[in-house]
Amino acid sequence: MSKQSLVTQELPTNYENATNILLSSLAELETMLAPLFATRSSLSEIVAKLDTEKRCQLELLIAYSINTLAFINLKANGIAPKSHPVMAELARIRTYTERLKEATQGASKPSMEVDKEAAERFIRGALAPNLSADKKAAAAAAASANKNEDENMESTGTGSAAATSQNNRSRRGRARADPFQGYSK
Repeated sequence: MSKQSLVTQELPTNYENATNILLSSLAELETMLAPLFATRSSLSEIVAKLDTEKRCQLELLIAYSINTLAFINLKANGIAPKSHPVMAELARIRTYTERLKEATQGASKPSMEVDKEAAERFIRGALAPNLSADKKAAAAAAASANKNEDENMESTGTGSAAATSQNNRSRRGRARADPFQGYSK
C-alpha cells in the first residue's frame, strides 16, 4: 500500500490535504538531503571541503531540519511543543541564522541620522576653552579701554558728571560703580 492510500483510509477528509502537503514536504526534504548521504565519505569530510560561509549555512540547515522534525513529531503525538526544549533550540538556531545573514550581507543600511544631542555635546566641549578665553580677553580689553578713557578725561578735564556716568555704563545698561569716586588724587 502507498502512503497516499494509508492517509485517505485513516484520516477524515478535512485532514487529508494537510497530511498530503506534509508528506510531499518530507519527500522534498529527503531528496534535498540525499546528496549528503549518497557518498561514502562522512559528513565531516564534506563539511571540511566547504568554505566558512557555506559550512555555517549547512550546519544551521541540518540543525534546523532536525529540530523542525522533532517539533512535527511532538505535534503529531499531541504533545504541546511550546513548553518543550525544542522551541528554545529553534529560537537559538533562528538567532544564529540572523547573525550569519548579517555577517555575510553586512549591515542593511548605514544610519545617516545625526545624533543631535551628541553633536551639541561635542561642539560645546570643543568650544568651552575658547569661550572662557574669549571672555577673559574681552574683559581685559574692556578694562584697558576704560582705563585709557578715564585717563583721557582726567587729563583734558572735559566731560561732565552726566557724560562720565554715561561712559561708565557697561554694555548691559547698568551704571558701573567707580570705587574711587569722591577721592581726589
